[in-house]
Amino acid sequence: MTVGESSTLEGVAVEVRILGPVEPALPPKPAQILAVLAVECGRVVPVERMIDLIWGEDPPPQARKSLQVHISCLRRSGLPVEHRASGYVLAADPLRVDLHVFRALVAEAGESGDPAVRSDRLGQALKLWRGAPPVHGQTLDVQRLAAIEGWVDAELALGRHAEVLDPLSSFVVEYPLAERLRGQLMTALARSGRRADAMRVFRDTRRTLVDELGVEPGADLQELYRVVLDGAGDARRNYLPRDAGDFTGRAQELQRVLGSEGGAVWWIEGPAGVGKSALAVHAAHLLADRYPDGQLFVDLHSPSGALDALLRAMDVPSERIPESHEERAALWRAQISARRLVIVLDGVTSVSQVRSLLPGSPGCLTLITSRSRLCGLEGVRRLPLDVLPSAEAVTLLARILGDDRVSAEPDAAAEVARLCGYLPLAVRITGARLAGRAHWPVSKLARRLADERSRLDELVADDLAVRSSLELTYGALDEQSRHAYRMVGFLGLPELPSHLWVPLLDEDVLDRLVDARLLDVTGSARYRMHELVRLHARELAEREDAAPDRLDFVRRAVLASLSTVDGLTEQLFLTVPRMQDPVGLVPTAPPADRDAWFAREEQLLTRTVERAAELGLAELASQLAEALVFAWFGLRNRYEAWERTHTAALDAVRRTGDLRLEAVLRCSLGQMHYKRDNLVQAQEWFDAAQTLFVALGDRRGEAVALNGTGMVGRDLGRYDRALDALCRARDLLTSLADTEGAAHALYGIGSVQRELGMDTHSVESLLLAEDAYRRSRSRRGEALAARGIGLVHRARGELDDAASHCERAHEMVAGTGDQLLACYTAQAWAKVLLRQGSLDRAEPLLDVALDGCREVGDRFGVALVRRTVGEFRLAAGDFAGARVMLCAALDEWTSLGLSLWRARTLRDLGAVHACRGDVAGADRCWDEAALLFAQLGTRESGEVPQWATRWSLAVT
Repeated sequence: MTVGESSTLEGVAVEVRILGPVEPALPPKPAQILAVLAVECGRVVPVERMIDLIWGEDPPPQARKSLQVHISCLRRSGLPVEHRASGYVLAADPLRVDLHVFRALVAEAGESGDPAVRSDRLGQALKLWRGAPPVHGQTLDVQRLAAIEGWVDAELALGRHAEVLDPLSSFVVEYPLAERLRGQLMTALARSGRRADAMRVFRDTRRTLVDELGVEPGADLQELYRVVLDGAGDARRNYLPRDAGDFTGRAQELQRVLGSEGGAVWWIEGPAGVGKSALAVHAAHLLADRYPDGQLFVDLHSPSGALDALLRAMDVPSERIPESHEERAALWRAQISARRLVIVLDGVTSVSQVRSLLPGSPGCLTLITSRSRLCGLEGVRRLPLDVLPSAEAVTLLARILGDDRVSAEPDAAAEVARLCGYLPLAVRITGARLAGRAHWPVSKLARRLADERSRLDELVADDLAVRSSLELTYGALDEQSRHAYRMVGFLGLPELPSHLWVPLLDEDVLDRLVDARLLDVTGSARYRMHELVRLHARELAEREDAAPDRLDFVRRAVLASLSTVDGLTEQLFLTVPRMQDPVGLVPTAPPADRDAWFAREEQLLTRTVERAAELGLAELASQLAEALVFAWFGLRNRYEAWERTHTAALDAVRRTGDLRLEAVLRCSLGQMHYKRDNLVQAQEWFDAAQTLFVALGDRRGEAVALNGTGMVGRDLGRYDRALDALCRARDLLTSLADTEGAAHALYGIGSVQRELGMDTHSVESLLLAEDAYRRSRSRRGEALAARGIGLVHRARGELDDAASHCERAHEMVAGTGDQLLACYTAQAWAKVLLRQGSLDRAEPLLDVALDGCREVGDRFGVALVRRTVGEFRLAAGDFAGARVMLCAALDEWTSLGLSLWRARTLRDLGAVHACRGDVAGADRCWDEAALLFAQLGTRESGEVPQWATRWSLAVT
């Protein structure tokens, strides 16, 4: 078992207690019987043995009958006592019985080489004892004594000599003849500097043993007496602070330190509050037995007199301590040259501060804690600390506060740890605050911590405070570094990648903040600031820097992001085009791998928009939000980030009263909902945008909103409204010479005409769209128009023409890198191949299309391809497989509210039923499909009579 490992028994609920008065409470004899069964929990206790244990050598004549009566009493109490052929058994998990939990904890302690774990497990085990057990008293008493002795050994190994004195003295009173226990008391007294008291314990022990047993103390105790008499057992040189009884985690770091040989020097570095001193002190306590000449501790936050303090700790008289630093260093090394010491130098700010304090002998181990990074000290081992893992932070909170309150509100406890940034100091402060407020639920503090403005105020308990801890580090910075620290905090971003800091900050300054552990380096040229550090820095910025200066820094950061993103935008096939034109951007070199860059930076860019919006930089926020749609969100269906950025920007824009920007953002949110297949919501956003554009007299904006309305109407089967909106949009955009916008409208018109069976008009509109897209150099639009023309030919049964257009569309899309559009062109081409009987060529296209739509979460695309796969399996004679895929598609169309596609899928399901000979099933599907087609007025309504004939012939 490693340091910091949790017990496998944590959370076990003890239900039967026999280490003291029996619980649950029972009459005397049933209680005694329960105790006997509990000792052997899960194992059968023979009747004869039970009678012997309960009544002894003189049982009553009706002992068996009495036993049965008492067993009935146990069962009426709800205890799972069962009869077996040879006796009775308590049929329960042994770990529901305190005795077995005790034994399991003792076993865990025995398996661990870490005294902290042994102390914890044995301490838990001993707390289970509430008095004398009703059975097996002598045997169990021996087990308890062994556990007590083991616990004291662990406490002494941890250096808790003074802390163990009171409980150890009480145990000695309980076990006056236990020599080993008395020897442990002598050791604890001697190591606490109370040698006379230790010798008195020996004399008392000798008197007791002679009076009670007529024997002298054993050899071990007599040898210990001689050691104490000579003064060798006196550990007055233990100057360590008290070890944290709730120390949690850091298993790997502890193992490295504990496994190192004498002469090692460790530089434990990390930011304020991360637990550097706690780790060093804990390790020093654990190492006390290996370094018997002393454990020294010097606080170098106040560096003056460090050598003086160390020399005094080594019993050097004041008159022998030289005045000069060099002479003191020489005397220090001479004093410890033959000693085995563990030395903790805490709060070091620079290498020069400790160079003269380091021992020159191999017998000493030195632990240095510092917020600064190690630089220029040879032969020193670096041990960097970061915040705790989330689970360990919650465990620390539980150990401070008590498992019951944490287990009662596990989600709130996890949230408190998260809001503390998993920083040990912050978690310890919250635990202390809650421990002192027993009436507070954990969730109350979680709610108070949620407010960033007051979080640092909440993280104060007695002499502990996150803010004051950070002030020490901040105060040691030069003014340039302080200003950079404040600005980074005010910017409010969790990380600073190179595209942000290069135009804003000097790298040398950032490195000084890294050296001070106020920033961390993550990856190449990327900096990160801990959440609580950021709050402190922002607090200082708002107090010390003028508002225009703070705002200008954020503005420049947003512009830096916008410059990078703007260089990565593409001409997407979206109903809503870019409607803002950022000016004054400085061109930047694009990242080598655009997809990897956006995947890494998406959250940061989203937060940049939100921060700009929070600070009232509405225009910049909306420009960056729109650019992100055309560089990443719209290309990869990143809907959540799309919605977050636009909602934040819209809130900021509405506060400024800029109606045009509000309409632009509403249009983009309509496009987002349209792509997500939230058609009703999309229509609401487009309608609101159109109203604003009309009021503003913005004809292009009105036309863009009409295009959106028309595409939504097409998908909802509202064809009259769709055609009206799309034709109005076409006319407006043509008059404005907006070729690409007019192409969007023409494409929508052609697709509506196709659904209505107006094939000639449809092809004409789509050809015009294709030409307009070509003139506006929209390769995506051109490909989609070609696909649309192919769909008309396919619907007419002109499969060669359909294949030509669909294949051409697919090849054009391949050159754009648009994976989602490629899924749609692949599906269209595959369906033509399917109709031509080329199943082997269609299948790989459908596989790629289905995977691609799933990958980006395109629900419409998934349903569309599933329906086509269902048609493929139907054509291949796999009727069961066809039914599975078509039913899955049908469920999706129902969820999306798309009646036309539901009708088409019902028609295909009817065909599956017909091929399986299920005439009733086919009729049910076809009747509903025919009704839907008739209501929609689509081309399929005229094809209904052909279905039965077509599929009946297919069966024969």
